Amino acid sequence: MKEQVKELEKELEKEQVKELEKEQVKELEKELYGKECVAESIDFAVDGVSEDLDDITVEEELSCDLAKIFTRNKEVVAVMLETLSNGYIIYLSKNTAWLENDNKYVNNITCYLKTISTNAPKRLVSVETAFVKEVVSYCSAKLESIFEKLKNDLKTTDDDNYIRHIKSFKDFILAKDYDMDMHQLSKICYEYYNIVKDDSSIPPKFLGHINKAGSYIESMLSITRCVRNKKYKSQFSNVIMYKGVPDIIKDQPIYSWKNIIKRFTDDYKVFMDNCSKKSEIMERIRKVYNDKDTQQHQLLDSDDVKQRIYLHPAMTISAYIINNNIKKKGCL
Repeated sequence: MKEQVKELEKELEKEQVKELEKEQVKELEKELYGKECVAESIDFAVDGVSEDLDDITVEEELSCDLAKIFTRNKEVVAVMLETLSNGYIIYLSKNTAWLENDNKYVNNITCYLKTISTNAPKRLVSVETAFVKEVVSYCSAKLESIFEKLKNDLKTTDDDNYIRHIKSFKDFILAKDYDMDMHQLSKICYEYYNIVKDDSSIPPKFLGHINKAGSYIESMLSITRCVRNKKYKSQFSNVIMYKGVPDIIKDQPIYSWKNIIKRFTDDYKVFMDNCSKKSEIMERIRKVYNDKDTQQHQLLDSDDVKQRIYLHPAMTISAYIINNNIKKKGCL
């Protein structure tokens, strides 16, 4: 009987240890995600594809370009390209659910790639034009946001150097004799950026917005050039798109903004006063701490803050590779 009691006590102790470990993990997750939200509010780092593209392979560049055209708005998108002997498998992953509109877009892009490649090296202008229009339409919200920033750059300033570059950019636009839709504006920005990118006197912020506005056309041109290349004819003619399912935690408890900030500063009020003077930070705070379902703002000092947390799309692809024991080389 005593032995049975001891065994029960050991089992109970093990269960208590497990419960304690679970609580510790929950506490660590609450702190981690709380810090992540604060970091995102102060300095939002995920803002498109990396610009550091020196010495990369064709497949790596293609993965970056595809990530660009599949980023509809504020989403985070990751792409992995797996090379087969007679085809490509393109793994797509993002931090939001795939909607009907997304699925239709993915299918259409797949068809464009196959059609352009199958007819290569002959160029199908009508198909490539349709491809560009489809991408511009899908990414319109992102493009509009970029053009809005560029429009703000063109407002009156007292900086003579800035004024000179603004005039140069406006003159370049006016010299173009065609209607200014988003496609054409992106094309103009792409052309202008390649003319002035090495000019050290141009304001970096202004140059950056021009570069981002033109990067969509740049990615589309890069994709179509690659697809038309006879070297990759069999790969694109047999291309397959795979959409990963996002890993999302809907109501993850997190420590509040105030709780996290007070761990790093002795004067919370002064810190908040400084933040309030920076409209970009306050806007990020509003977006980060809004309830994603109700769109209601969660109090920054609340003890009951919950967030929708997602596994980064690149990690979702990595998990898929591991779970499916994929050994072939791919570009992520």
